[in-house]
Amino acid sequence: MTFSDLSVLHVEDEIIVAIETASVLADLGFGSVRVAHTLKSAESLVLAERFDVALLDVNLGNGERTIELGIALRERGTHVIFASGYNKCELGERLQSFDFIEKPLSRSDIEEVIHDILTARMSA
Repeated sequence: MTFSDLSVLHVEDEIIVAIETASVLADLGFGSVRVAHTLKSAESLVLAERFDVALLDVNLGNGERTIELGIALRERGTHVIFASGYNKCELGERLQSFDFIEKPLSRSDIEEVIHDILTARMSA
C-alpha cells in the first residue's frame, strides 16, 4: 500500500495552517486530501465520503471541538490523529489512545506519524 491508495480528511479552522498542511499531505502523495474548516463542514464530508486517515485540530473556532468526530471516525475504521497546541497529557483520558501531533505542525512531525500509520497497516 502507498499513500496514493489513502484518502485523508484534515480539519483545521486556521486557513493558512490548513492550506500548508494540505500541501504537505498532497506532497506525501495521498490520493485524496479533503479539508474542512468547521465541524459542520467536516461532518458533511464524513457523511459523503470514507477516509482512511483524519488529521483533526482538537479546538476549532467558536468553541467547537473535534473529539466526538474523531471517536466516531475511529469506530468507522479511520485512523485518527489529533493535533493541538496543548500537550497530549492536557487533553484528557479519552484522547490518550489516539496518535497526536503537537502544534505548530511541522512537515517532519506529519511525515513521522503518517509513516507509522502506513507501517502499521502494512504489517496488519
